[in-house]
Amino acid sequence: MAAFFCRRLRPSNGIIGSSWRRIIQLQTVPFAQPIGKFLSSDRLPSKDEEQELVIATIAASSSKKVAGNAEIVKTILRDYGFTDARISKFAAVRPCILSCNPDKILLPKLEFFRSIGLSSTDLPRIIWASKGLLFRSLEKQLIPCYNFLKSVLLLDENVAKMLKRGPSILLHDVHKTIAPNIAALREVGAPQSIIFFMLLRSPRTIHQDTQKFKESLNKAVQMGFNPSKSTYANAVQVLCEMHESTWDHKMEVYGRCGLSRDEVLLAFRSHPLCMYLSEEKITRAMDFLVKEMGWKPAAVARYPAVIFFKLEKRIMPRCAVIKVLMERGLVKKDISLSTFLVPGEKSFLGMYVKRYEDDIPGLMGVYMGKGTSQAKI
Repeated sequence: MAAFFCRRLRPSNGIIGSSWRRIIQLQTVPFAQPIGKFLSSDRLPSKDEEQELVIATIAASSSKKVAGNAEIVKTILRDYGFTDARISKFAAVRPCILSCNPDKILLPKLEFFRSIGLSSTDLPRIIWASKGLLFRSLEKQLIPCYNFLKSVLLLDENVAKMLKRGPSILLHDVHKTIAPNIAALREVGAPQSIIFFMLLRSPRTIHQDTQKFKESLNKAVQMGFNPSKSTYANAVQVLCEMHESTWDHKMEVYGRCGLSRDEVLLAFRSHPLCMYLSEEKITRAMDFLVKEMGWKPAAVARYPAVIFFKLEKRIMPRCAVIKVLMERGLVKKDISLSTFLVPGEKSFLGMYVKRYEDDIPGLMGVYMGKGTSQAKI
């Protein structure tokens, strides 16, 4: 009966030519339920049942192949530093990763990234940040883009450092955006050091639309930025990446804090990245410095870097000390904010706390947030 059944299962088109052992094995596969039904019956299978068996056999074979491929992919990703949790998240976003050809799609790209200096710690983070990297052509996209970037940055370690900050640059067309934008930088007089700076600090800026990029370069020059300074690179970054509506909103926020339009532009020229600060951070810092400490909004505009510091951990404790020192006449009332907020912790303690502890017992307590009552004024 078994021999007869096997002969019946050998169609002329060659779709199924499996052995009896293969058929028995398929009984353990969920997709192969009809096979068990046929074998347990004393009758011969009908044509419809034979077709059902063909479909079940193909499905079972395909299922095993897909499952096996997925395990190979997972093993490879683990070898390159991916955790199981990150693999699961990646597969949820890009399910095709588990069914791709590991030899043609996965391994060559992972090995390429490792060859240019990306560690097993860096690589999963970079791939997760720019998930399309594993699905772009190595020969037509990734290698040409890398070669051009290395011609500018000179060393693999510099390219690797850049990719840690903005890996998506490898997804962009060298000839349409990256190369023209770098050429435009050179045309406005930006030296190699500034091009280095922009690639390493804000690679996203370099692959912006070329027309917008050139407009931002020229606008920054018109606003008084020097192309040979890092502030120029930061200004171009903000002008390139910030939508006009967001720019207008930040101007409004600073305006509500008491700054005129000219004063906001003064702050921008001093520290362009101040336009990236959140509305909450700007408002809380300005309210404290202006309303509670009595500094003029214009004084803050001259040194906008102070707004970047953490209010509770840096600005408030240091201002509490300076307020005590001003009341004792030990520092000038018009002391610059940058004078005491910019220095590091050790320098500040030496200049403004330890120096006056004998004159004002409890000054360290003021700095530590234990209140001004302990300082004998």
